[in-house]
Amino acid sequence: MSFLRSWVGKAILSRRAKKFFPDSPPPEREAARARFRDALQTARAAYERMRDDATHADFVHPDWARNIRDVETYFLEDFDLSFLDNPVINGTMVFTNRQAHAAQWARLERWRNAEAIRKYIGGGASAHLSGTRRKLSTAINSVHHLYHLSRYEQTTGRAIEKARRVVEFGGGYGNLARIFLNFGHIARYAILDLPLFSCIQYVYLCTAFGPNRVRLENGTREGAGEETVSLVPLPFLDRSVVEGDLFVSTWALSESTRQAYSYVKSRRWFGAESMLLAFNEKWKPWDDAELREELEGLGHELVVEPVAFLPGNHYVFSLKRIS
Repeated sequence: MSFLRSWVGKAILSRRAKKFFPDSPPPEREAARARFRDALQTARAAYERMRDDATHADFVHPDWARNIRDVETYFLEDFDLSFLDNPVINGTMVFTNRQAHAAQWARLERWRNAEAIRKYIGGGASAHLSGTRRKLSTAINSVHHLYHLSRYEQTTGRAIEKARRVVEFGGGYGNLARIFLNFGHIARYAILDLPLFSCIQYVYLCTAFGPNRVRLENGTREGAGEETVSLVPLPFLDRSVVEGDLFVSTWALSESTRQAYSYVKSRRWFGAESMLLAFNEKWKPWDDAELREELEGLGHELVVEPVAFLPGNHYVFSLKRIS
């Protein structure tokens, strides 16, 4: 009986993934491959220039050091359109819990209509996604991301699609940014991350939307245009203008060091008027009372809620009081 339930569940999920990511015509697929090749060449060259820059290297938790080494080797030698299958990337940046997915999907069906969800999840991904496994992974991960955003909206009362300026601390491979761009209202989306992951995000988002919408910051304004996404590697963080209305970090800040948390505090959370944090109780580099005092001192009202289906994990939603 359990086998039958598993088979039915997988069949339903496979049909859902095909609706999100229908097969694209050959010309669109080839254009996406060309964008990928060009972006990868640019990103590898950029990474070689900054890989030895140790600025803010103390943000990295020691437990992440091996993951970074493994992904670095893969990025420089073997990175291709199947990168979501890489065990480290899949294990650290892709949520694949199917049991949780079923419950999260049920919530999203009540949150927005089917057409909107297909647009948010599918936009910018169909042309370069191939293979059932990668489509399933992206579908589950994207539903997981939208679930966070629906919880934020329910708690704060702010329509997430109306967000205009977002700062994300630790952006994975760029999937949450892709979803925000699919909302259609983003003016500026900044991701602060390690150089390696900034480069991976550059490749992914250029493949999805083209290079004219994505900038990999280099510490100067040379060549800066009207790009929507600004990828800020840590070596250039101090020299970059980063401000947003919404600050987001789903586990990345809590998996960083005390120095990273202190830096974000020193930047006053980049001016954000609202926040979405997700964290694990065993990893967070802050004390709960300290975080509350810090944000309330900036005029925020906080709500802490458990992340359903993930014991020991919580959200912090905050909204700045109108004076």
